[in-house]
Amino acid sequence: MNTSLKDKVALVTGSSRGIGRAIAQRLAAEGATVVVTARANAPTPSTRSGRDDILPGTLDETVALIEAAGGRAYAIPADLADPAARDGLIDRVVERAGGLDILVNNAGYADYARVEDMALDTFDRTLDHYLRIPFALSRAAIPQLRARGAGWIVNIGSVTGVSPQRPYRAYNKRGGDVIYASAKAAVHRFT
Repeated sequence: MNTSLKDKVALVTGSSRGIGRAIAQRLAAEGATVVVTARANAPTPSTRSGRDDILPGTLDETVALIEAAGGRAYAIPADLADPAARDGLIDRVVERAGGLDILVNNAGYADYARVEDMALDTFDRTLDHYLRIPFALSRAAIPQLRARGAGWIVNIGSVTGVSPQRPYRAYNKRGGDVIYASAKAAVHRFT
C-alpha cells in the first residue's frame, strides 16, 4: 500500500461495481480514506429500455475489497437522482470521514436509443446523471476542498464525447448513443 494520499478523503460515486469500484480501490491503495456511494447497499433494479435489470455489485462488496487490501472505506448509499439524497451527500461524507479532498463524479446512466425512439424521461435522466449531478456535487464540494487548502474533482468522461471521425463507423450511425455522447461532451467541457 502506497501512502501518497494518506490523510486524504475521497468520495467516489457509482462505486458498487465497474470503473467506480476500481477507482475507489486504487485511491484506497494510495492511502486515501474512501467513501463509496451508489443507490443502495443492496443491488437495485436499473431501468433501461423499459426493462428492470438487477446489476451485480454492492457497496458492501466494495468496502470489503478495500478493507481486505488494508485500506479504509465507508459506504454511504445515496440515490443521486433524488435531490434530497444528492444535496446532503457531501455533508454526510464530511461528517462521517472528517473532511473531503477528492470528489470523483463517476455515477452514470446509459440507456441507448435512437433520438426518434428515446423517451423524454430517458433524455432527462441521462443529462441529470452526466451534467446536473456532477455540477451539484462539485458545487457542494468546492467549499470543503477550499477549507482543506486544496482538492481534486475528477469527472469521468468518455471517448464518445469526442466528435466521431469520418467516415463514420456503423455504430456511430446506428448505435443510439447520441444523447449519452452529447452529455459526455458536456461533462468534458464542464471539467
